[in-house]
Amino acid sequence: MPLMTRSRRPLILAVLAVLIAPVIALPLVPYRTVSLQENRRLAPAPALPRTAGEWRTLPRAIDAWLADHFGFRDPMMRAAARLQRRLGGEGDAAAAVTGRRGQMFLVEGLLRSTGQEIDPARAADYAAFVCEAKAKLAGATVVAGLAPSPAEIEPDLAPDWAGPAKSPTEYDLILRGLARCGVTTVDLRPVLRAARADGQVYRRLDSHWSLRGSLVGYNRIVEAMGQPGWRIDPKALSWTTVPLDNGDLPRLAGQTPGIEQVEIHDRTGLPPGAGRALLPGLAARAAQPFVVDTGKPGPTVLIIGDSFTADPMPPYFAPFVGKVAWIHEDRCAFDWRVVGQVKPDYVLFLPAAREAVCAGARPAHFN
Repeated sequence: MPLMTRSRRPLILAVLAVLIAPVIALPLVPYRTVSLQENRRLAPAPALPRTAGEWRTLPRAIDAWLADHFGFRDPMMRAAARLQRRLGGEGDAAAAVTGRRGQMFLVEGLLRSTGQEIDPARAADYAAFVCEAKAKLAGATVVAGLAPSPAEIEPDLAPDWAGPAKSPTEYDLILRGLARCGVTTVDLRPVLRAARADGQVYRRLDSHWSLRGSLVGYNRIVEAMGQPGWRIDPKALSWTTVPLDNGDLPRLAGQTPGIEQVEIHDRTGLPPGAGRALLPGLAARAAQPFVVDTGKPGPTVLIIGDSFTADPMPPYFAPFVGKVAWIHEDRCAFDWRVVGQVKPDYVLFLPAAREAVCAGARPAHFN
């Protein structure tokens, strides 16, 4: 019985089309050098062999390159991950990875922070949002910046596949966009890079900056706010080092909790007489907004940020202000009614760099 019967021809043609389609699509899909689904660098295109040994390894190099770059690879990898999850497996790649000297990094935003991935439209949208917000904040001093991702400050510790660091990054594009509409901007990267000589500026096993890093950032911010008298001299604080096992990155990497030595200081609590209360009546997705009332006269500061600012910043501001309020930026979708409720004299936009993404969103009750 012949194999190529009339009834089998459509099936054979369909199989051939499935096999050939990824090869035909190869020149049509974006060329990638890194796979975030696998947290690794993809195989490079093989170079023209020049020695006998290189000729012997050429077939293996071609095979590795084709396996990493065939058309429709990304959707097929996502489909395989979904199938693996349904079958009880892990499916997705780890959300955190280990770089050099044991420093861990969140995968989200890692390539953005090293300049390997850049989206001008995404950067322009976030800058436009802050510019629109500034126009509605007449009478308030507005300062905008980004809490840098660790790889912006410590690119030498990032995993090999996330580098080398390139410029400009989206951080640069956002600051340029903000400057064009007259927003007072603050670039925290130079002072944080310089502070590495004094101690730890980012946690080793956690996705946030250290207390030293947050204090260095605060000092630069109050200068941009026109309040240099609010600076806190790091040398005036009592510092010590303690072992902590509360870092979030080992868990996100699928590992057991790890212990790291962390620098802490004595300016983590509110001053006597200050009280913290939730702000009522405001919609919130990520975390509930709050206000710290110091019980004394002074200006009101509103921080629009995220977990980088929620805990360390209010105790820094408290000795110098009447009130300091905080609300999660929620990727530009926070409740704008906070402005009318708090009536701030200073507004600080300071999300983590990886969270500076609006995707077209604007705050609730903004218009």
